[in-house]
Amino acid sequence: MHAKRMIPLAAAAAGVLGAVLRGLNLHTGYEEGTCLPIPGNLPQILLIALSVVVAIGMLAWSRGFAPQRGVSFERTFSCRTTGYKMLAAVTGLAMGVAGAAGLFTLVTGGIQSGFSSEGKQLLDFIPLVPLWLLAILTMVSFIMTASAQSRGSINEGGAFFTIIPMFWACFDLIITFKDNGASPFVSLYAFELFAAIALVFAFYAIAGFLYSTSNPARFVFTAAVGVFFSFTCVGGYLVCWLLGGSPVELGAEAMLRYVCFAAASVYLLANLVIATRSLVKE
Repeated sequence: MHAKRMIPLAAAAAGVLGAVLRGLNLHTGYEEGTCLPIPGNLPQILLIALSVVVAIGMLAWSRGFAPQRGVSFERTFSCRTTGYKMLAAVTGLAMGVAGAAGLFTLVTGGIQSGFSSEGKQLLDFIPLVPLWLLAILTMVSFIMTASAQSRGSINEGGAFFTIIPMFWACFDLIITFKDNGASPFVSLYAFELFAAIALVFAFYAIAGFLYSTSNPARFVFTAAVGVFFSFTCVGGYLVCWLLGGSPVELGAEAMLRYVCFAAASVYLLANLVIATRSLVKE
């Protein structure tokens, strides 16, 4: 098997290992009650080292696709298999349900607490509205893009839908900064930031195949890193829960955002598989 075809598998495997380390870090690396980080936590040290290795390794590995700069979207992402279309529909549905649930929770919670109480609830409410609306629109994007991929051609209207997931990831990044920017405990949210940043650039790279000169190496790198960090974040909390929980708890909003992270990363992983196979054939 061509070595470059192994990139998606390597990204997913690294993400699973990262999830285990993140789960152990959340379970053992913070004090009960105060949530203060415990210095010298071994899983955290290993996770940081793994993240550096994955980022550098994927950057070097993806450079093998640099000569194929300018290849078309259709030649890179065309896929007529029923399994992929089903996966795109399922991941899209997960995004849509999470977005609808987020809007419902936001509106009902705001009504109960009063949006205008000292202006605080309103300020918290405003940036979340586009986040959940974009999550719902991302559902449409996944399904429309998969339909175009199955046909082997994409029109101007279909190209527009490829932009939407990038804006969803960008708003999630904004929300992460808003919620955690004042926190001194960077380790609690740094991996979530890295995941959101990588997702922004990965979806930007997909749209770049249609709106500018395509850069397959950039897509492969950002998608692989996005899969790694998303698996690490989402899987880490799952591993932590299986171990008995953590002093750091997720609220309803964060859980719904993690559902979106999981759906987006699985969708990206599938397209990473499609792209690497197609580019290797080229």
